[in-house]
Amino acid sequence: MATNSIKLDLTWQQGFAGTGEIRGHDFNVPISIPAELGGSGQGSNPKQLLASSAAACFIATLTAILDNRKLPVQQLNVATQADEVEKVLQIRHTANIALAPTASTEQVASLAGLVARADKVCLIGNILRQGGVLIEASLAQ
Repeated sequence: MATNSIKLDLTWQQGFAGTGEIRGHDFNVPISIPAELGGSGQGSNPKQLLASSAAACFIATLTAILDNRKLPVQQLNVATQADEVEKVLQIRHTANIALAPTASTEQVASLAGLVARADKVCLIGNILRQGGVLIEASLAQ
């Protein structure tokens, strides 16, 4: 019996060019087939949802690591880019972390390693890697 199960309900209307919806606990997302494939394009598509899952896992993992280290984070943003190159999905996370002026030189110097650590331990990223997705993460320069 799964202790962290996720239950989703999905609906779809109006065929290929229609739209659908994914609903779950505190979760409601419109979905569609991308316009470039002949769909309506009026909702998230599977690639967007997959990249969003990877990004959400990465930023949550990074946040936990930064909080655990008690770093004085003033701002945390992650830009994620997902591209399909020769039928291989590639996801790149770039973390932009602003520490308080009171942060030590050691704390600032530790950021790149903590970003790499978050990438290494992110559950969703690791599952996707097993499926052949290439994932990279770096600290913004």
